Amino acid sequence: MTLKDLVSEEELARLQQELHDRFGLNADIMDGDGHRLLGNTWGNDLCRAIRDDDKGFGAICATAGQMFTQLLKKGEPFVEYCDGGMVRVSVPVVVDGEVVGGVGGCGLVPADEEVDEFTIGMMSGLSEEDIAEKTKTVRTVTEEQLAEIQAFITERIDGLLK
Repeated sequence: MTLKDLVSEEELARLQQELHDRFGLNADIMDGDGHRLLGNTWGNDLCRAIRDDDKGFGAICATAGQMFTQLLKKGEPFVEYCDGGMVRVSVPVVVDGEVVGGVGGCGLVPADEEVDEFTIGMMSGLSEEDIAEKTKTVRTVTEEQLAEIQAFITERIDGLLK
């Protein structure tokens, strides 16, 4: 059983766009193995630049994706940091004890922290100037807002699965 067996692709795409529009996430919908089911929604210019940079993608996005897959399999909502200092917030979709997918996104920086521009520079081929400029497009998020995002996802998924 997969998430697409339970919820139409159109509904999943609508949810993904809603997460992007409402919370500014690089929103995504994943299958139970952590593979992206739909295309990207970019919440900021920095993440897109990192992902488009081969070195940055390999050092930051790919490793964060591996951690995401491990956390997803635990079946509990989580917030995790990438090496760039931004967070991923996610809610696994569990049906009859089986993780069939995950809903969430990344690309926000906690309100009391900063994007780690130095590390991004060291781990990518992006220039300091480019990183600094694109960092301006990254939204901040509070702990309360992260909890709100998880609650929103949980409620929407529950509604879609009924």
